[in-house]
Amino acid sequence: MKINQSLEQATYVLVILALQRDQQPLKSRQLSQILQVSDSYLKKILQKLKHAGLIDASASKRGGYQLATPLKEISLKDLFFALELNEQPYELNHLAGAVFPDPVHQQESEAKVTAVLDQALAAFYDRLAAFTLDQLVKPGASVDWTQQVQ
Repeated sequence: MKINQSLEQATYVLVILALQRDQQPLKSRQLSQILQVSDSYLKKILQKLKHAGLIDASASKRGGYQLATPLKEISLKDLFFALELNEQPYELNHLAGAVFPDPVHQQESEAKVTAVLDQALAAFYDRLAAFTLDQLVKPGASVDWTQQVQ
């Protein structure tokens, strides 16, 4: 399983939006400047977060992105699924057939490997679900990001 940069970017976009003083909307350009990342790549992430209901977007002149869900209700698992990082996390190539001539032995071997991978994924998702993003923010913290980037 490869976890790409989108999970980290999505995590800190949500933290930035949570810290934004008075929940004022921020444009993607501002968010990309704060994080020093590609605006075009970040826009793809923002669309997925919006589609998942984690952020709201307004296209007006004073619009931008805002949190739609409090950080205490957003887990790393929510982000993982919003970014579609969970899709087909593993796939067997049926190499057991090259090792075991007996088809029953092949199937049993693959079933055992699949069972262990499924258990490991379930534990992984449970751990991600246990970590909510509010754990990254100090209580009462706020920042006026609009004053830091233009």
